[in-house]
Amino acid sequence: MEDIHHYTNANGTKITIEKTKSDYLPDYLFETYSENNTIIHKKTYINDELSNIAFYAYSEADIDRLVNEQNGTASITFIYTQNAYQVTEDLTYTDHILTDKRITVTDANANIICYKKYEPKEGVLTCVLTDKSYYKDNVNIYDFEYYPDGSCFMITSVQTYQEDIFAWDIGTDATDFTWDGFKYYQYAEPLVPEK
Repeated sequence: MEDIHHYTNANGTKITIEKTKSDYLPDYLFETYSENNTIIHKKTYINDELSNIAFYAYSEADIDRLVNEQNGTASITFIYTQNAYQVTEDLTYTDHILTDKRITVTDANANIICYKKYEPKEGVLTCVLTDKSYYKDNVNIYDFEYYPDGSCFMITSVQTYQEDIFAWDIGTDATDFTWDGFKYYQYAEPLVPEK
């Protein structure tokens, strides 16, 4: 169920409010506020009560402005393009301090090829999880998991049962898999594939 309303603010800017109910989360309602087809913020309601407002940023200056405007907790979604990939950073600030960060990288077909999660450890925001996924013809073939030092731990063969590969077996008789054509996946970094 979508309910879309179009408005114009005092400056004549077109504002759109789209309400969406989730089929999977029946008690959730999402309101997306857009100006001239650019998302400004999304509101999440749980059981008809406002749970969260996620503001959208399209530059680092937008992030700084939003953090300075908000008191308490601020959720910001920062979207940008790098090497033809869309990068989305979901940021949470508490009292103007970055306390949570999640990054997804999607390819031209909207496949998530990288996911990173950061959490505070001893006062420093630290990467605690990196997963990368390899797609061929829009089909997820491999998922890659990494040690905290960024080296590959395991490769899960998504389409073939029980053909998972431990990275330490690469280059031995235990597997035919090689890093040829998979350099981006060998380590947790870089975040975005190079051209």
